[in-house]
Amino acid sequence: MRNYALVLWCVLISVACYSQSYWEGGFHLGTTSYQGDMNPNSYPTLEALGLAYGLFLRKQMDPVWSVRLDLKRGLWRGSDAFHEDADIFSRNYSFSNTITQGSLLMEWDPWGRSRFREGVHRFRPRITPFLFVGAGTIYSSPETNYELGGEGLLPEAIAKDKASSAEGFRFALPVGGGIKVDLGFRTTLAFEMSTTYAWSDLIDGVSASGNPDARDWLVGGGTNLTFRFAAKDRDGDQVVDKVDDCPSIPGNISANGCPDRDGDGVEDVEDVCPDLAGLIAFSGCPDTDQDGLMDPADSCPLEYGYEETNGCPDRDNDCVADAEDICPDEPGRVDLFGCPDTDQDGLADHLDPCPEEAGLLQYNGCPLPDTDCDGVLDTFDLCPMVADTTNFSGCPDTDQDGLIDLVDRCPEQPGPLENKGCPQLAETEQKVLVDAQRDVRFKTGRADLLASSKEILNKIVEILEKYPAYHLRLDGYTDSVGREVTNQKLSENRAKSCFMYLIGQGIEEDRLSFSGYGEENPIGDNKTKAGRQLNRRVEFELFLPIIKSETDLDAKKDK
Repeated sequence: MRNYALVLWCVLISVACYSQSYWEGGFHLGTTSYQGDMNPNSYPTLEALGLAYGLFLRKQMDPVWSVRLDLKRGLWRGSDAFHEDADIFSRNYSFSNTITQGSLLMEWDPWGRSRFREGVHRFRPRITPFLFVGAGTIYSSPETNYELGGEGLLPEAIAKDKASSAEGFRFALPVGGGIKVDLGFRTTLAFEMSTTYAWSDLIDGVSASGNPDARDWLVGGGTNLTFRFAAKDRDGDQVVDKVDDCPSIPGNISANGCPDRDGDGVEDVEDVCPDLAGLIAFSGCPDTDQDGLMDPADSCPLEYGYEETNGCPDRDNDCVADAEDICPDEPGRVDLFGCPDTDQDGLADHLDPCPEEAGLLQYNGCPLPDTDCDGVLDTFDLCPMVADTTNFSGCPDTDQDGLIDLVDRCPEQPGPLENKGCPQLAETEQKVLVDAQRDVRFKTGRADLLASSKEILNKIVEILEKYPAYHLRLDGYTDSVGREVTNQKLSENRAKSCFMYLIGQGIEEDRLSFSGYGEENPIGDNKTKAGRQLNRRVEFELFLPIIKSETDLDAKKDK
């Protein structure tokens, strides 16, 4: 009987080899265990493990569900000698049972669609879990050794078990699960565990002489080697020959089996951009900025543009691409690089000092003459009513320091250009400002100046009188002793005391400013007495303020 079943199973597998690619078949190799009278534990006894082997055939109904026909044969065994329980050990039963099991299983692979994402002919290797449940029969032939090793065992019960445990078929309900590991297009390795309820308490030949209220369970686990009976794939690219456009050249699934280096679904021989993933509509080339022009034909492939400007952006819609448009936010003329020419005199507005009056190119687009006849057109002449030919601006430079009087802070005192035409302070004068931080002192906790502070303040008055273009900024600070709000107010009042003293000495108020910053910007350690003394200070900074004539000049130059 068993030999006939194995022969029939081999015939079924041979027929499946010529069937559709939905069929799979393979071999099982594993171990056996059981739970029953000789193993009442919920875990297997290692000493009683047996060997099982078998064949199976699977019909893949869809990527998730399949039907599997199993035929397994294995040795199940057990012995009371394997147990520490004294009652079971003393009974001294043992058994072996070579069981043949045939089952029809429904198998569920919840992530199976990832394996056949693009149809049954396009396979992607995966590692996925699976579960199964089914029904079948087992052919059981137990061989039990009833050695009376203990007292109180009934010979009548043993005789009953011997009579009832003859070999024969029994209904079985298997259930289990495992993990599938795809080794390739045709081969899968699976690790599974199963348990089978056989509706029998005589798998081990012991029932009445043991525990007749508990049924026996068959437990198994092992490895399945599966072979997919798929159509031929000569180039091994996981696209079967009958749907492979290049059956003898390994290729990509996305390109119907033809080479496709960039994986964009357009085979290399038709791909204009074979190394850049692109769109089928653009012959495999990308359109990165999605402006309707493929990147090789797009002068600005990373910026959305228009066909008229070769795919480049054109904010002002004057048909001159922004990258070449000198005036990208103003519609202009193509021959003027996208810039407007309001007066239509041939000179773009940004180069035309008189953009709304048509002029001559020799006058830089202006119709105006040179009023003071100093060779500088009125539009460019910063001093159009004062003739001066010593420099390009048309303005005089009284102190001849290279800076015209219009923007020279000290027009009668020569000074470097970087200092706006004013002389720089001598080192001794700069030292006075630094020493003032230390020498200007106040009454403790108050803003009243000490008499000793007036000497250094008078020196600052002399500096301010010597350099009338300079302004003075006074910044007050305190140490961290006391409340922050109080310190901030104290620092401001101390700076104000210096401010009022300097005004009292004749310095114009609009040349002075003061602020208080409290505990900010310490220059010493507030944890030490010396550090706190350094932090209680007023800083004096001379600077040249920005004046209106400078901003007007900058505006005129820009114009």
